[in-house]
Amino acid sequence: MRIRSPFLTCGMVLGLLLSANALTDATPAAKRPTVGIALSGGSALGLAHIGVIRYFEEHHIPIDRIGGTSMGGLVGGLYATGMDSTQLTGVVEQANWGELLSPNPPFEDQPIADKQSWNRTFGDLTLRFGRGFKLPSGLNSGASLSLLLSRLTLPYANVTDFDQLPTPYRCVATDLVSGEAVVLNKGSLPVAMRATMSLPGVFSPVKLNQMVLVDGGVLENVPVDPVHQMGADVVIAVALKTSKPNPDQFKTLTGVLRQTISLAVIKNEERSLAKANLVIQVDTARFSPTDYPRWHEIIEAGYQAASEHAAELAPYQLSPSEWEEYLAQRRSRMRQTAPKGKVLEVVSTNPTFEKNAKTEMALAVGDKAVTKPELEKVLAGMVASTAVPGASYEWEQNSDGTEGYKVKFATRPSDQVLARVSAQYSMSAGEPTRFGLKISTITVPESAYKERILATYNLGYDPGLQAEAYKPLGGRQYFVAPQLFIGRMHFNSYSGGDNYTNSRDRFGGAFYAGVGTWRFAQLRLGARAGYDSYSRDVVVDGVSAKNTVFEAPEVRWTLNNQDSGGLPKRGTRMEGSAGYEFHTSDSHPFFQNELSTFQPLNRLMTLFVLHNAASSFGRKLNYYDQFIAGDQANMAAFRYQEFHANSLVTSGLGTIFHLHPVAHLSANPGLAVWYEVGRFDMGSRGWETHQSSSVAILFPTKIGATGLQVSFDENARARFRLLLGSF
Repeated sequence: MRIRSPFLTCGMVLGLLLSANALTDATPAAKRPTVGIALSGGSALGLAHIGVIRYFEEHHIPIDRIGGTSMGGLVGGLYATGMDSTQLTGVVEQANWGELLSPNPPFEDQPIADKQSWNRTFGDLTLRFGRGFKLPSGLNSGASLSLLLSRLTLPYANVTDFDQLPTPYRCVATDLVSGEAVVLNKGSLPVAMRATMSLPGVFSPVKLNQMVLVDGGVLENVPVDPVHQMGADVVIAVALKTSKPNPDQFKTLTGVLRQTISLAVIKNEERSLAKANLVIQVDTARFSPTDYPRWHEIIEAGYQAASEHAAELAPYQLSPSEWEEYLAQRRSRMRQTAPKGKVLEVVSTNPTFEKNAKTEMALAVGDKAVTKPELEKVLAGMVASTAVPGASYEWEQNSDGTEGYKVKFATRPSDQVLARVSAQYSMSAGEPTRFGLKISTITVPESAYKERILATYNLGYDPGLQAEAYKPLGGRQYFVAPQLFIGRMHFNSYSGGDNYTNSRDRFGGAFYAGVGTWRFAQLRLGARAGYDSYSRDVVVDGVSAKNTVFEAPEVRWTLNNQDSGGLPKRGTRMEGSAGYEFHTSDSHPFFQNELSTFQPLNRLMTLFVLHNAASSFGRKLNYYDQFIAGDQANMAAFRYQEFHANSLVTSGLGTIFHLHPVAHLSANPGLAVWYEVGRFDMGSRGWETHQSSSVAILFPTKIGATGLQVSFDENARARFRLLLGSF
């Protein structure tokens, strides 16, 4: 048996240790896992994803891959462009969710032709139909949403592979043609995000290639598989926990349909969550899918849900140096655009539309560089006035190095009919109760640019029909507009407590030519002609009213940049006419003008001024041609049409206090307080002065402002009035 030398044994041990160290040094550090997150849909509830992202950022947990469906697709897509949680929160805070989700074009974006007194509606209810009054594919064309997505993704307009974004991204939509879930990984980023959010019946589908895409939540509400397929080693799913239904929810058709769709979403969500490495369940049971005003609470709920999984998320945290390296890599892929740019190109699939749109865009912005908000303001007006489904814009660079916007207009699928419904109602003791339903229709031919046929049907107290063929001359600001009208108007007079009602039937036509085809101002020159038939010959100051033919050359003006036709918070409306009216028995000049202006002083208070002036320039008018005042909108303390004057001027000053929202109502009520004074030429009675002080609680609704009003005249006599319509 050989005995080793102790020195040899020690050397061998030392050698083995050195060899082990050498092997350790040669072994590369373990590669960290690639982390992906899958964000579920859920409308307003999906804003909770921002809170989860904030937790990840604060605890240095990387998001190497991101996928989402519906609202999760929106949040995920914006994060993929390089936004952090603070920027995402800013987007939510500044977004006008009411406008984004409304199927109605904002009142201020409607063309001025739609805001004339005879066809101006008092609510924002707009129904959109196709040829033959076919229902549209969605209540909301998504026009406002398309502009928002264009703005937020503008630097990545030329990115066609979503793996090239600062964070690789996927979103899921449902193809109605194939019946399959479609994972969108390339093409236009804003179009993909718009598709994944196309909630069936709410937003119109997105046509892409041969597909018709709606919300991906129908088949895959949490895209765990797509995030795995992107190469994520670990997929963290974020799901939204909602309240359990109760039997009382299913007593209406909408309740049954909503739950039927929800069941399909719940089942596909369960299958997806089973494949995730970790599931973060956000408790959103106390919120509703439309609770966008509670965005701050919803985001915080997401943060709290993530913090409850701190121990499970801890293994994915990076060291400070690793985190900085992760952020640097993300920043290196981010892109920027210039703050302003010229409009380089305007595109539409309809050549005639494209030609006119280019002309109008040149008139609107010319050759100057504009900001994104300035461009969007122009596009919103063009979309509303042409009734196309929407517009979008991209940032492009030409071969000569020039940069700027490329504007794309969606194609109008067929003739479009917009129906707007509003109502008027007023009830007060001692005056007639009046109800009127106004239905205004706007018919836009498929091949037209801004041409339209305007028609308003008044049903109720003062029935009538008025129609106008409004034809702008190309994309320019000039137009012609022939009209037809027929209707009955009631005139009320009072003697003590007695009310006497007479009526005038009028039919005829008009022709105007003018300037002003945009949103806010218009001037017309033309003439009206027709026939007046009176229910009774009333003699006032020796002037008799007899059935007559009339002709009235006149100039008309309209200015309206208010934000509502019912209960404005800001803007000015001025409308009037001047001319000479020829009758077979008597003729006279006329001038009349109405003005109301609203100026917000702060978030809670709006100051307003009212003014009305009319004159026959010293001529005595017949009973039916006299100017009228008295009602909730003009000398409110007095009865309906209580003043019949040859000339009048009234002015008012008041304040609207915007109150806190009432439960289950989407709009804030307003408490209005105002004072009016009027001066009236009462013919043989001479000039009279009267005063009125009022207070009213008003609620904006889809068909007009409704509320309760009490007014006091100069003798402190009170008049209570229940009303619906316009303030």
